[in-house]
Amino acid sequence: MLLALRSYQKVQSWNQADSCCSVGTVQNRSDKKPNPNINTTLPESGPGYRTYNREENGVDQVGLPETVAFIQRLGVEWEKESDLPFQVGDLSRAGGGPFPPHEAHQNGTEADLRPFRKDGAMEPTNINDESYDRDKTRQWVQLVKKIDPGATVLFNDPQLIKEGLTRYYKGHHNHLHLRPSLNSDSLDQGC
Repeated sequence: MLLALRSYQKVQSWNQADSCCSVGTVQNRSDKKPNPNINTTLPESGPGYRTYNREENGVDQVGLPETVAFIQRLGVEWEKESDLPFQVGDLSRAGGGPFPPHEAHQNGTEADLRPFRKDGAMEPTNINDESYDRDKTRQWVQLVKKIDPGATVLFNDPQLIKEGLTRYYKGHHNHLHLRPSLNSDSLDQGC
């Protein structure tokens, strides 16, 4: 119970830092002007990664240029370690703002990714399924942390949480939520 409370508190502080204009308060982007810097669409595939559940023209996979560049760099580095690409889902919509059913994904700074499967299939899995490959998922998260030690990865694998690689967040048994640590003036545009 104490571990669950600590995880909840960590997620709350992470969530509070995920605001549009200022750290420490959660702000809904619905009453804000669009951020013109949330304008870079992740290509459908590239070295080390593929996309999944992509909407037409990638309208659900738009981020800040720095976010998209981070994912692409991660793909290049991952391809050096594995011949199995990682899978990228939702980022944000152009200009940011609400993106139901997501609570986040409003600022062009986040991406959802599928955990790896033991059979290497480009299909969904979850932490309770026999197909889930913890070792490959761990290897990928370790690479994220090597490239960006300040990156946040939300994913509910209790072993990876115990190892300090990921954090618990409701609804994240079947996908990882990545937020690289970005230092950019792009974040404040349009707020």
